[in-house]
Amino acid sequence: MKKPSAANDRAGPATGNGPLAGVRILDLTIAMAGPMCTQRLGEMGAEISKIEAPGGGDFSRHSPMAGITKFGDAICYLTLNQNKRSLVLDLKSEPGRQALYRMVKEADILVQNFRPRVAGKLGIDYKTLSAINPRLIYGSISGFGDEGPMKDRPGQDLLLQSFTGLTLNGGRAGELPQASPLYMVDVTASHMMCEGVLAALVGRSVTGKGQQIKVSMLAAIMEMQCQEITSYLAADTPPARGTSPQVSIYQDPPYGIYKCSDGYFAIAQADLKVLAEALDLSELQVLIENRPAQTQGPPVGDWRDEIYKTIASRLKARSAEHWDNLLAPLGVWCAVVNDYDAFLNHPQTSGRLVEMTHTNGAKYHSVAPAIWFSGDPEPPRLPAPEYGADSQEILHGYGFSASEIGALKKNRAVYSKDRQP
Repeated sequence: MKKPSAANDRAGPATGNGPLAGVRILDLTIAMAGPMCTQRLGEMGAEISKIEAPGGGDFSRHSPMAGITKFGDAICYLTLNQNKRSLVLDLKSEPGRQALYRMVKEADILVQNFRPRVAGKLGIDYKTLSAINPRLIYGSISGFGDEGPMKDRPGQDLLLQSFTGLTLNGGRAGELPQASPLYMVDVTASHMMCEGVLAALVGRSVTGKGQQIKVSMLAAIMEMQCQEITSYLAADTPPARGTSPQVSIYQDPPYGIYKCSDGYFAIAQADLKVLAEALDLSELQVLIENRPAQTQGPPVGDWRDEIYKTIASRLKARSAEHWDNLLAPLGVWCAVVNDYDAFLNHPQTSGRLVEMTHTNGAKYHSVAPAIWFSGDPEPPRLPAPEYGADSQEILHGYGFSASEIGALKKNRAVYSKDRQP
């Protein structure tokens, strides 16, 4: 793998010329959807103070993906909490809660992803905090929303995929539902919240007032499926899973992944007549001319399965690279299926990786920010903070004196790296 470009060492709050430079954000998020949202805002120049609970903080520190840890934290925590500083604050204690109220007076944005009603129980809900600072923009991410019979269920990605019908939109009839291996609902919810926060900032510049933004993972995955859901509601006979391994039952053939002599090959969109000629498949020409009406249901599924099997029988004879070289110049939307090793060593990919420097001086690799700004082409890339490493610095930045910080530590409302709970 080519060596990624180096990122900044950790040295205080992220600073730069990003569009959000000077914006102060209180980050009360955990897991993925919330932290990914605030990390993106940090990449845009905002100052992010991650407020963690006593006893270990964000549980993603201790929940490694595939058992992979680095420097004492789960690698997924390091991935989602860059450009932040960590303050350990006990919001269940009155001194800790009062400290947050004081910080809220100066903050621009607060983002949390507690389950519904938790913020109210802690006294840090929007109604309470907006009374302290009417300009506060308050983001809430939940699993199923704050109403309805599912509101208190855990908002986990696989559960949302399963609940909303997504897992039955691919695969073979009679076999297990097909879930995405990615936490795509978390990612989409994080992006939606980021959009909402940015829109609220624009609104505040006009009205002078903050507001609350709510995003649920349920709403996020429904928006992701807007084409499929609308098509289902409009169809006299909705599509169903067939005998071929469908990527999506809502996509016409040849949409899918095919086995080749040395690996796999994906075809997204193609003029079937062009494909039939290029692959010299006369039987495909016949199938094209005899498509059943969509209202016929099962015959359409059988037709789709026959097309898949016909193309699959031809593609398995040669390499994926051979078919890519043949079909891509003909306007077929296709790609060789890569594993991470091939993908991360591809010349198209190398510029999308960065080398990070942990606080202990060790190096690790991560993904570069997805959004580029001409005004800040090289934004700071600070590694994820150690637990409580910045407690004193953050409080001092919000106007707390040394004696006040000392009193909070004495009352065990605040913990810093040199004094763990």
